[in-house]
Amino acid sequence: MEGFTGIKFDGHFYANVVQGTYKLFTEVKFTATLDYEIADGNKFNTMFGGQLPVDLIKNDASRVAEMTFTKMFADGCSVDELKYKADTQADLILQDFAIADWEARAGIRAVAINDVLIEIDPKTEKLLSTAAVMNSASVSATASAPQANAVWQCVCGNNNTGKFCTECGTKKPEDWVCSCGNRNKGKFCTECGRPKI
Repeated sequence: MEGFTGIKFDGHFYANVVQGTYKLFTEVKFTATLDYEIADGNKFNTMFGGQLPVDLIKNDASRVAEMTFTKMFADGCSVDELKYKADTQADLILQDFAIADWEARAGIRAVAINDVLIEIDPKTEKLLSTAAVMNSASVSATASAPQANAVWQCVCGNNNTGKFCTECGTKKPEDWVCSCGNRNKGKFCTECGRPKI
């Protein structure tokens, strides 16, 4: 049995990232290191002639990690939670058939996944921090401003004041966000009762 060696792999997937009332569809990237050992030298030599199939291992590990992280997002995990929990999901990734079967097929045993780093698109990160600042701004500043001048955020992430997005042309949604952060459709906020401005 040969010693452990780390193989760096990476990947990406797309997910809705939510912060308060803001929801953005964005790219999520990750990098990680997979440690393995040669558990059966005969199988390994027969299957690969003693040459480690690094590209195959990277592809399988990336694909399984993408599916695992995507499911976490679908189950309601936030970006911050994902960053915190990513290392704890390593066992799920290692137990996936595509990786667990390496040992039976080729004598390669995946041992651990380390150094998992999750990053969202820098533009999204900036938009979310801008959204957080906007959410904490004073309520009374725009109380008398006409509705057409209220700032709204398009699904593409661009902030707008008109009826259409200046970045992608999408029409302004009919719902509105109250100063308390609740998204509404009617004339009054369903959370705090404030009237639509």
